[in-house]
Amino acid sequence: MLSRRRLLTALLLAPLYARADAGRPPQKLAVLDWGLTEILLALGVTPAGVSAPDWYRKLIPTPALPASALDLGLLFQPNLETLYALRPDAIVITPQHALLKPALERIAPTIALPAHGLAELISAARQLGERLQRQPQAAQILASLNDKLSRASLLARQVERPALLAAPVDALHLRVYTAGSLPGDVLAACGLRNGWQGGAGAEGSVLVELTRIGDLNARLMLLTPDEQRELVSQWRQSPLWQRLPLTSARNLNLIEENISDAGALITAGRFADIFTGMMMRWRDA
Repeated sequence: MLSRRRLLTALLLAPLYARADAGRPPQKLAVLDWGLTEILLALGVTPAGVSAPDWYRKLIPTPALPASALDLGLLFQPNLETLYALRPDAIVITPQHALLKPALERIAPTIALPAHGLAELISAARQLGERLQRQPQAAQILASLNDKLSRASLLARQVERPALLAAPVDALHLRVYTAGSLPGDVLAACGLRNGWQGGAGAEGSVLVELTRIGDLNARLMLLTPDEQRELVSQWRQSPLWQRLPLTSARNLNLIEENISDAGALITAGRFADIFTGMMMRWRDA
């Protein structure tokens, strides 16, 4: 049985087959998912409209979304009047938009693509590359990501302890990333063992009380975007955080880059680079 990392590697290295398309690829696209928006931009395609574009810009700084992208409303409650006025050639959605699909297809054909976890995003990039006749661009994205994962996996062979990747929620809780999330899948594809062994959540993460995991013999990698830094600063002054092995200064690694689990393959490469940098510091420590 293939390991998750081998399966992802096989997907990355598989050739991109061009499909004969009788018609010209859609030019004017509306997108109702941020990860798929990232993939389109990486392919060199600027969507005409995106759900909540300001949130995309806040969570996913690269590839940058141009100001020309029209705001289509919420991810799962798009403004149908705005969509109709935009008159897109196609609307790019995920399987989670199934209930909306009949209404959307009255406006334009839909392109439904999986967008949950690394393997699905790899598949989505390949399919979009074919549909939009941008196979070389898709191949370049996948090759770049494979290089980053391979570089990280070489360092991971020297890492004995598992890593726990999490985001702060409040003073006593963390959101721990597991298989099925983009960060959790990249962690596995880089060859690092996930310190959380309690099972995967439905969305690839679980909400965990700090005292449940405080004694784990693992390195904690904590996502700390701007709005969470004050909370983390308070945590580090807490006697509880100073006392628990997992959150001691020796084991705590802060990820201060603006990076989100809502991204796709460019974001996956950024996670791989971050993990590589951390492993190099662990090796030199």
